[in-house]
Amino acid sequence: MTWGRSRVVGSGGATDMIRVPPRLVRRTVLAPVVLCCCILLVVASPILFLLAAIGDLFAGGRRSLRFVAFGVTYCAYEVAGLLAVFWLWIVSGAGARIRTPAFAERHYRLMAWWLRGLQTVATRLFHIEVHIEERRPPEPGPILVFSRHGGAGNSLLLVATLLLDYGRRPRIIMLEKLQWEPLFDTLLNRLPNRFIRHGASGREAQLEAIGALASGLGDRDAFVLFPEGHDFKPQLRERAIAHLRKGGHHDSAARAERMANVLPPRHGGVMAAIRNAPDADIVFVAHTLFEDVGSIGQLWQRIPLKEPVLARFWRIPVAEVPEGTEEQIAWLYGWWSRIDAWISDKVTEADEVLDDLSEEIAAPPTSDLSDPSTTLP
Repeated sequence: MTWGRSRVVGSGGATDMIRVPPRLVRRTVLAPVVLCCCILLVVASPILFLLAAIGDLFAGGRRSLRFVAFGVTYCAYEVAGLLAVFWLWIVSGAGARIRTPAFAERHYRLMAWWLRGLQTVATRLFHIEVHIEERRPPEPGPILVFSRHGGAGNSLLLVATLLLDYGRRPRIIMLEKLQWEPLFDTLLNRLPNRFIRHGASGREAQLEAIGALASGLGDRDAFVLFPEGHDFKPQLRERAIAHLRKGGHHDSAARAERMANVLPPRHGGVMAAIRNAPDADIVFVAHTLFEDVGSIGQLWQRIPLKEPVLARFWRIPVAEVPEGTEEQIAWLYGWWSRIDAWISDKVTEADEVLDDLSEEIAAPPTSDLSDPSTTLP
C-alpha cells in the first residue's frame, strides 16, 4: 500500500493574487533560498537579540525579545525540518519508497516533533496554553473534524492537539498558499493531505478532492476541514451573507446574520466528506482567543497572553447525522449557531472578568495593605 500524492485542486480566480510556483521551482529554488535565509538568521541571532533588548529598554517589557526568540527558534526548526525531509528522501531510495506506510509513519513522527517543539516554545514565550472544556478521553474510530477558522495559530493548535494529545493522524484540507512555506510544502505533500485553490470554476474538483481525502479513513485517522474557508473577519462575514442572498439562499443568509462570531459554513465540502466516510463520527470544534486579533499591532499588545486558548470538542455519532441534503444543511447551520453561541459566552465571560479587575484596580479594598498577610485578589 502506498499513500497518494497530495495535490492542488481548484481554479485560479480573484482570490489568487500571487500564484504558488510549480513544484520543481519550489523544490530547487524556493526551499534552498528559505533554508539559507533561516541559517543566516540563526547565525545572526546574537545581534538580533541585542537589538531587541535595546528596543525593549525604551518600549518596556520584553515583547521584542519574545518575538525574536520565537522567530529564531522557528528558523532553527525550519532548517532541521528541511534537512530531515531531505534525509528521508535519500534513505527512501531517492523517493522510491517515500509513500509507503513505513515512511508515512516517519513523516508523522517528524511532524509531531516539529509541532511539539514549537508548541513548547510558544507556551514558554507567549504563555499560549490550550484548555479543552469537558475533555473526553480518546475513543477509537475514524472521525471527520469540522472546525471554525480563527487564524493560522488556532489551526496549528488544533492539528497539534489531534496529533499529540489524541494520537490521531490528521488529513487536512488546506489553502494552496501554504505551499510557500517549504517545510509545509514538502512534509504535508508526502502525507495524505490536499491543498485547494478558491475559485468558483474549480468547485467540482475541490469537492471531488475533499471526498477522496475523506475516504478510507482508519481508526487513527482524522479528516480536518475548516468549512468557513477563511479566517473570520467582520467584513468577510458581511460579504459571505451578501453572496448567499445573491445566490438565492435566503434561509442560509438569515441564519448567518444571527451568527456574530463565525462565517457561514460552506456545506459542499462537509457533505462530500460525510458522503465518502459513511462510518466516521463527526467532531465539531469551537475555540476562542485569536478571533479578535486583527493586526500585528493588536497581537503585539496582547503578548504574553493572559488567558488560555479555550476550546470545545463535540463528537457526534454517525447515526445522528441526517441523510437528506436540506436536512444536512440545516443540521450544519444548527451546529455552527451552537459554536457561535459558545464563543459569545466565552467572550462575555472574559469581558466580565476584565470589568471586575478594572473595578478592583480603580477602587482597592479598604483593608490595611501595609499588613503583609493582606493580599489583593
